[in-house]
Amino acid sequence: MILDFKRDVQAYWVRSLDWVAKQKKTSKKNPARAVLVEETTHILGMLPWGWAKPPGLSDSEPAHNLWRFLGPHWLAGSQQNDMLELLRHKVDSDPELAKKFRIQGIALSAKILEAHKAGCETYKSSQSFQWIRDVADDLVRNEAALISTAHLGQINNEPHWIGFVFDFSHPTAVIHYGDSFGEPMPASLLAACRWWIAQHSEAQLVLKDLPISTQSDGFSCGMLVDNSLQHFVDSQILLSVPSASFVDARLEAFNKIGRWTLDRVCVPVDTLDRC
Repeated sequence: MILDFKRDVQAYWVRSLDWVAKQKKTSKKNPARAVLVEETTHILGMLPWGWAKPPGLSDSEPAHNLWRFLGPHWLAGSQQNDMLELLRHKVDSDPELAKKFRIQGIALSAKILEAHKAGCETYKSSQSFQWIRDVADDLVRNEAALISTAHLGQINNEPHWIGFVFDFSHPTAVIHYGDSFGEPMPASLLAACRWWIAQHSEAQLVLKDLPISTQSDGFSCGMLVDNSLQHFVDSQILLSVPSASFVDARLEAFNKIGRWTLDRVCVPVDTLDRC
């Protein structure tokens, strides 16, 4: 079974290499993309097969699982969390951004739903909810904006990523919700989020749209959510234009995570076990 698993992963990786090669051929008239492709190719030649991602990313999954960025692939939770971690690094490196923004991974929404189901008494007393109690207290006390991504699978059985922001940085507390399919926030998720905030503040959350580009395929929701959240933090980052910019966004995400990995994993080139 281990051999079968490795063979399956290698097949995905080979298809990703083919996708990068295709982008190289089509980037001759696009200098900016050509630079991205060149860096991607370099990183692919250096990434250690089977080595765990280093600290500072969301988990210690093998680096070769980054294949999901390279092609028309749906992104899993690890990749969504990695992009949130990159956004966190950007925020933490800028004192002004660090005052205003907080970043949490995809576990936040699931924990809020769990707390809502458990009820007030359990939420306030259980150690398992301590971390989201701390998150909410910090959010309200510092009048910050809390940014996260959620998977709708446990709510409506749809494999779909959405973005949401609890924003206490203005006089009126707001929850921004962005769905690349244009769907409204599920009632159960909205109710749980309002209940969670009500345990820490008397503010009445107003629901507003989170600007996000429209999705026209079955796999780009994760990239569009990341782009939307980056735009929320930094308006100089423009919302994605469908199709063409998805390629650049995937290359950029892969390159950022690849650079982070290579900067922290020192392995002699001749010992790397690549596919």
